[in-house]
Amino acid sequence: MRSVDGDVTTRARIRDAAITLFGQRGFARATVRDIASAAEVSPGLVIHHFGTKDGLRRTCDTHVLETAHESATAKSQDPTELRDALSGYLANPGEYERELAYIRRSVVDDSAAGDSLFDAYFSLTLQILQDGARAGTMRRVDDPEATAALMVTQSLGLLVLGRHVARGLGQEGFGVETIDRLAVPAADLYTHPLYMDSAFLKATREAATTRVGKGSHGPRR
Repeated sequence: MRSVDGDVTTRARIRDAAITLFGQRGFARATVRDIASAAEVSPGLVIHHFGTKDGLRRTCDTHVLETAHESATAKSQDPTELRDALSGYLANPGEYERELAYIRRSVVDDSAAGDSLFDAYFSLTLQILQDGARAGTMRRVDDPEATAALMVTQSLGLLVLGRHVARGLGQEGFGVETIDRLAVPAADLYTHPLYMDSAFLKATREAATTRVGKGSHGPRR
């Protein structure tokens, strides 16, 4: 998730400094002056490039999401790409900490920035499900939107609750050891059913169908 090789322009330095400070302090507490100082430019130059602090935040969102989109789309369709990406992360986890901190802070902030980031990850995940179904690498699900929402909640929840997840596994902090421990169970859970038969799925569908018959909204087809 690093800046593209050679992307050392002033604009990129400001953006990267903002991603770091927004992740550490939150959008409200990270000032334009702080970001300018970290990027070794003047506050006026920040405004020159991005117009406003909101404009800078939108650029940060776009950068983080575009990088995630390129990576997630490729990995969701190619097991070799997934293996290589996971190996790369485990070999150098610090390389991704800035963007992960940015995502973590954004989704817990009660702000438009957090809303837009969640919405973008939801759209990306839904696209991956639809592309996977078309490619034959994923099965078609009854309600793609609800499935995407659950998957995003699981992924982002792991970032937010990482410290507690690590504690539950007897580790001091959320890092390489935790990711390494979770990787295979996560892939196994997505690949193989947890229940031995479809009895619970059938019961849930029957209950949901009863509610739909009483006026509740069912899955969009």
